[in-house]
Amino acid sequence: MNNGTATHPSVMIASYGKPKKRKTSDMLAAFPKALFLGVPSAITLVAQNELGFTPAVHPNPPKTLPELVQLLEQLAASNVAAQYGAVVIDDASHICKNSMLVWESEAPVGRSGKKDRFWTYQQLNRYLLEMSGLARHLGVHLAMTFHERQPGSNADGRFSPGGPDVPSRNQTETIPSWCDINVRAMVDPSYPDPWFPSVYYCDPTDSDWVTGDRTGVCTKRTPGNIREILRASESDYRLDRIDGLEWQDDIAEAVAEDVAANVDPRIVVQDVASKVQKNPLHLRWACQDGIARGVLRLTKQRGLFDFTVDQVEDRKSSGVLPPPPPTI
Repeated sequence: MNNGTATHPSVMIASYGKPKKRKTSDMLAAFPKALFLGVPSAITLVAQNELGFTPAVHPNPPKTLPELVQLLEQLAASNVAAQYGAVVIDDASHICKNSMLVWESEAPVGRSGKKDRFWTYQQLNRYLLEMSGLARHLGVHLAMTFHERQPGSNADGRFSPGGPDVPSRNQTETIPSWCDINVRAMVDPSYPDPWFPSVYYCDPTDSDWVTGDRTGVCTKRTPGNIREILRASESDYRLDRIDGLEWQDDIAEAVAEDVAANVDPRIVVQDVASKVQKNPLHLRWACQDGIARGVLRLTKQRGLFDFTVDQVEDRKSSGVLPPPPPTI
């Protein structure tokens, strides 16, 4: 875990999944004051249309891992990151793949007269290690989104679990090992969010997918809400709201209380909408936080020593969590 500030610890997070599973949306909702590193137009489009605000996006985002490492070095040395509270790398998979294209063109020629293909993977390993080391010295949250790599076989024919999509299967497990939270973004129709039933899958005992969580909050079907996951932990994490939107936590708490009391979330949010006159996107954001908070509260109420839920049947109850093992 990162050292964080004098009063707040910080975390390193990796979220991976198929496209359009709200990975970017959730990072924006969790860390609305963060410095975002990614395609400015794409990130801004999501923030404005789904959440109703304009985020801080680096105007010249890094396109390769060496550029990313250089920027993180600057942020760590200057302490600039502290004013944002978090740094979010949106689509780290794309940065890794771009890096490989550059390195392939720069690879030295070996004795055979051909370019050294292993050199590119050595560069990948080097810069990913540098990135993880720098993340520990930022003093703020570092979150990354990745596309999803399906389980399969590596170059040696050995089974490799699914996880963040990076050019080398050998790195699929390495990146999550550095992270405090590593989850798979999915859709689960049984999750009670009436707008989008996004969940995070986390089961370290599942050998088919690399997932893990040091906060002790995530389960096989965790609300797809990083903000509320961090809030539900026992640590005092810095979780900013946009200036002027502090009221969202009051709405979220009111919704959470009803959801935790087993009131239908659809009825709860309709009641809130009839009474609160706010920007609809901001209000929906607050309600979604409240639904996630209520669901997490219900889970926590079961206690550490309540094993009444049949985990096998729990897995079977959802047709999308997790998928069957691949055919090797």
